[in-house]
Amino acid sequence: MIGQQWGEACRESLRASAETFFFALSHGPSRTSRRDAVRMALQLEANVRAFEPEALELIRGQAEGAGLPYEEAFALQCMLELAVHCSQLGGMCTSVALTGEATADGQALIGQTIDWNPDARVDLLRIRHADGREQLSLCLSGSPYYHLNSDGVGNCANLTLVAPRPCPSLLPLSVYIPRAMRQPSLSAALEVLVSAARGIGYYHLADAQGRVVGIESTYDDHVLLKPERGVLVHANHYQSERFREQDFTHVVSPCTFGRKARIEELVAQGHGHHTPESVMRMLADHGTPGGRVCLHDSPPAANTMPLETKATVVMAPARRTMWVAAGPGCRAPFTEFRL
Repeated sequence: MIGQQWGEACRESLRASAETFFFALSHGPSRTSRRDAVRMALQLEANVRAFEPEALELIRGQAEGAGLPYEEAFALQCMLELAVHCSQLGGMCTSVALTGEATADGQALIGQTIDWNPDARVDLLRIRHADGREQLSLCLSGSPYYHLNSDGVGNCANLTLVAPRPCPSLLPLSVYIPRAMRQPSLSAALEVLVSAARGIGYYHLADAQGRVVGIESTYDDHVLLKPERGVLVHANHYQSERFREQDFTHVVSPCTFGRKARIEELVAQGHGHHTPESVMRMLADHGTPGGRVCLHDSPPAANTMPLETKATVVMAPARRTMWVAAGPGCRAPFTEFRL
């Protein structure tokens, strides 16, 4: 039912997202055809069926509602996995998580830029599950990566990469992140991520009790990051000592170091006084050419896709509130959504 309603409500966006994505792959470094992209994506179908068969039914409903072939709808849910495999990448997403002594009221705040293809679509869903739990899900090109639920658990997500290699247990982020974010507590959400994350995504988690944690993963390992003085920030490179030497993201996103340094500088300037509004301002910062948090009007680096901040999001889990700007935070107004 949710999949069908999603497909019908976002029909135009999902169809446009599929066309944009397949076009980008076919014109990218690997020149991957639509047929080959679908074939590669379907190699993950068995893993999804074993992990959560209901996810396949949701995608079937989404495809029917949007008027897309199921196979193409499934491939769209494997967007990041295919982009990594086909080298269709660029620098993307800067995130921040604050709590305790870093914020004005001691409660947790998380936020990030969502940077992707300028032609990508962004949709916000309000979902009510059968158990009564509600969820705000922000979707990039039809893939639900960013969530806040009515139990007061929210997440951010950033790309991270190690050198590519086969991973038999790989799952699409768009399948395991929603499952994690349907959980009633941060610890339960983290348990899902620890068991399912296989690199590609870094996550901030925060909850209504003010707890904040980060998780970096590779194909066969993970590290939990804890806030220092109430602060966690992340760009696209691995920050933990265990994974630092394996980091591959800086090769395709050399600006990741400058963005992390800039957001750290901004956080330090307002430490102890941060509010949702100050996080919005930080995420709209242009910094320096090597450390721009808010991305637009910049030529792409060599052999990378063009990028733009497609949305900017801030969450206050204790208030069950999400603010979304449909574009760069310096240009688009933030709209408030509450659960």
